[in-house]
Amino acid sequence: MKYIYSRDMIKLWEEFLETFKSCILLDKEKGYIYVRNFLWYSDSKLPEDKQPVLENIITKYLPREDKENIMRTIAQKYRDEGIQIGQEKGIQIGQEKGIQIGQEKGIQIGQEKGIQIGQEKGKIEIAKAMLLKGYPMEDIVLLTGLSSSHIQDLVMEKASN
Repeated sequence: MKYIYSRDMIKLWEEFLETFKSCILLDKEKGYIYVRNFLWYSDSKLPEDKQPVLENIITKYLPREDKENIMRTIAQKYRDEGIQIGQEKGIQIGQEKGIQIGQEKGIQIGQEKGIQIGQEKGKIEIAKAMLLKGYPMEDIVLLTGLSSSHIQDLVMEKASN
């Protein structure tokens, strides 16, 4: 098999099927394990334009029902490989898209949280300034939206400084 690219695979298959007829009959009893594997390997190395020629050679040397069974199995193998490749590619694309969406959502949440914290700090600064000017507690609660207990904490903080 290491010379697969340097040899004429079509000719090799024809020689193989002609020379090893008795071995192929033994392999048939095992479900064409070796013929199928040899075909899978060599078929993937053949250019697409030579694959019909290979199919004709197999048709020539194997009984029709066996040929159809082997070809159907190979076609299923290609479908399975295609599905696997498609799933892997789909997972990769999904992960990339998920990361992108996650980053966008994280930025949005961070901005919203930052705005919220900034607004809260602004209210506290306004409340402190109002306390320094001697505004009544009810006015500070009304104008800043802070709770009276929060403003009481600011009063206690001011007193301890």
